[in-house]
Amino acid sequence: MSRFSARTFAQFLCLIAPICIGGIRPAYADDATPPAEATPPLADPSLLLVRDAAVRDELKLSPAQREQLDALLLANNRLLIAIRDVGPNGADETAQSAIAELRAELKKIFTPQQKLRLQGLILQAQGYDALLRKDIIARLKITPDQQAKLAAIAADARASMQSLNQSRTSLSPDELKQQLAQIQTDRLQKIVAELDDEQESLYGKLLGEAFDFSMVRASPGRAPEFTAIDEWINSEPVTIESLRGKVVVVHFFAFGCINCIHNYPWYKQWHDAYQGQDVAIIGIHTPETETETDNDLLRASLEKNGLKFPVAVDKQKAMWKAWYNNMWPSVYIIDKQGRLRYWWYGELDWEGAGNQQVARQQIDQLLAEEDGEKAK
Repeated sequence: MSRFSARTFAQFLCLIAPICIGGIRPAYADDATPPAEATPPLADPSLLLVRDAAVRDELKLSPAQREQLDALLLANNRLLIAIRDVGPNGADETAQSAIAELRAELKKIFTPQQKLRLQGLILQAQGYDALLRKDIIARLKITPDQQAKLAAIAADARASMQSLNQSRTSLSPDELKQQLAQIQTDRLQKIVAELDDEQESLYGKLLGEAFDFSMVRASPGRAPEFTAIDEWINSEPVTIESLRGKVVVVHFFAFGCINCIHNYPWYKQWHDAYQGQDVAIIGIHTPETETETDNDLLRASLEKNGLKFPVAVDKQKAMWKAWYNNMWPSVYIIDKQGRLRYWWYGELDWEGAGNQQVARQQIDQLLAEEDGEKAK
């Protein structure tokens, strides 16, 4: 089973796990269903994949196809930002028709061969959980007894990953990847024992050649441009476009919000640590109370707390709505291409969670990335 390996899924899971921890709740794939109530929904990563340059190269998209895809994604950017936490299948009914139209348009762009390869990449990205998709169960003729055993194996792996997640702040990124890969390797050995040779062979063909998911830069969409800003404090007006080439940390806050205040030390730390580097910290102050609409009080609060980075005053809540934000504080990390890559809701160090360390690692990761393909 040379192509049915732990490596590909472990790489992709390491890539998207920080996003999941930060806020995304995976949603059902079109043809996927959990075999039991205890099984979490299966994520459909297709819209994350088709935005990525490495995946586009793998699909051998022509320049014309790339332009079509970019135009389609850009036209639907607001929708993709809106559903970032649930994925297309978890969106409410008001978005489902738009999502269906988007998928229909996507299908028109790809050739039959490209569609087949993309389906293989989706299977690889979904990992061993894809064995419990209804269509895969039917193709491989997986028996009810096998389904039950595979579900139990999956439950054990999830418990191991949950334990690993709880201790992630004490591990380096490499250690995290190694332990995650070991969990998947152990799971693979158990799965192989349950599938017969014909099932293994057929599944390998469905997967296609192994793809290196460590190259993938998962992003639901482009960061919304700053609009309808009442006033900029600590700087002249800033635009997302002007920040292209930098890693940008955008955080929503209100100066009277105690949870927001608890995040201040990390913002100050990042602002000081990355001086002279291609990192920008931008605050978006969206008032929650009438008192917080007073810009003079806001300035006094910023000075008192030593917050020197640019702050956009969002009195009309235009930015709050553009980001579909719903919590003070919220933190968004944008890559050099202007793409949203990671995000966090609430206090980073809530009950000693240490998520400020994970966020710092994510900033460093994006800072080390080459600029790559122009963002769409």
